[in-house]
Amino acid sequence: MICGMQKAPHFLAFQGSPRKEQSHTHRLLLETLRGIQEAGGSYRLIHLIDLPIRPCLGCYSEDPSSCNPRHCTEGQLADAMRGIHQSLLASDGFVLATPVYWFGASGWVKNFLDRLTSLENAGKLLEGKIAGLLACAEEAGAAHTLMHLMAVLNDMGLLIPPYSVVYHVGREPVERDPEALAYAYRLGWNMVRLYRLAGNRGWWRVGSEADQI
Repeated sequence: MICGMQKAPHFLAFQGSPRKEQSHTHRLLLETLRGIQEAGGSYRLIHLIDLPIRPCLGCYSEDPSSCNPRHCTEGQLADAMRGIHQSLLASDGFVLATPVYWFGASGWVKNFLDRLTSLENAGKLLEGKIAGLLACAEEAGAAHTLMHLMAVLNDMGLLIPPYSVVYHVGREPVERDPEALAYAYRLGWNMVRLYRLAGNRGWWRVGSEADQI
């Protein structure tokens, strides 16, 4: 039983297709956002193509201590990720939607994920937040892409709700894929539900006070 009143969760929604409103990816994501809103949550939609995000420079390989949010958002890397980091830390989680390019996520999504490394390396700062994933593919690769993204976010400590393998395959409009739409809506609803069930409890330091039930 959940005691007391909980605030309405707020999520970020990162859309990884360069074709914004005209893309399958964006239209499928809208159904997840509808689920979030109707379950009592709120969201902010961000098109990654609109943001200048430079590729990761691999600082961790040279000096792990330099892989931190400050170093990752200054100098050569002084770009939109500073604001994204701040928004992510203030949020309750995010949903990430991508088209499938050569059996993987788009370049915009890959750059975004790589630049989250500093948040993980600095103390698993995204731990306990809720994550949702969607993919759209013309042919094959959607499930493979989602499994990879799920592994990455799980290792960063994010919580992923049930029924989260959400994808649309083919050239037909998303609106003609009722199963994909139903799963996308359920994902949004379950992100809010999981937040209410789990809160933002620590998971890494087993046995600490934060982990006591």
